[in-house]
Amino acid sequence: MTKEELHDKVKGEVGFTILPLLLGRKKPMLRCWFWFALIVLCVLAATNTSAQKDLFSYGREWNVWSNGSRSIYLAGFVDGQSNTYLAVYNDLPPERREPLRLQTFMFYEPDAIRDVMTNLYSDPANTYIRYDSMVYIARDKLSGKDIEPLLRSAREKDRGYARPPK
Repeated sequence: MTKEELHDKVKGEVGFTILPLLLGRKKPMLRCWFWFALIVLCVLAATNTSAQKDLFSYGREWNVWSNGSRSIYLAGFVDGQSNTYLAVYNDLPPERREPLRLQTFMFYEPDAIRDVMTNLYSDPANTYIRYDSMVYIARDKLSGKDIEPLLRSAREKDRGYARPPK
């Protein structure tokens, strides 16, 4: 079938009227733009799909863990923050030591933090908030602070984190 016959056959059918132009040699620039646009669309579609699949749901994972596993995580978190604070303590100016301690230490029993985190992760809107962010949000909730601005900020800031590599 020649190009002219193909054009006559599909003439007037929606979506096929541009096909002969793309197949012909009269408009090579149009053909290049068509293929470029098609490739860009495919890449964008694939990127968007894979990014959505790779988002790590911290809340879902937290809710699968037992209370023992949650407590072990929090014990490690406290040990890590304490060891880091002690390691940098002498390098900090004296006026900066106490504000940093107040900002980074939990000040509550891990079981209390664990229970508040579990409650916060029961809201699907909080599922993509990272564990470390949620620890401090839970601490602030126990302190009586308004955590809604913190939750909104963490939902926006933490959402883009992909699944950690296995």
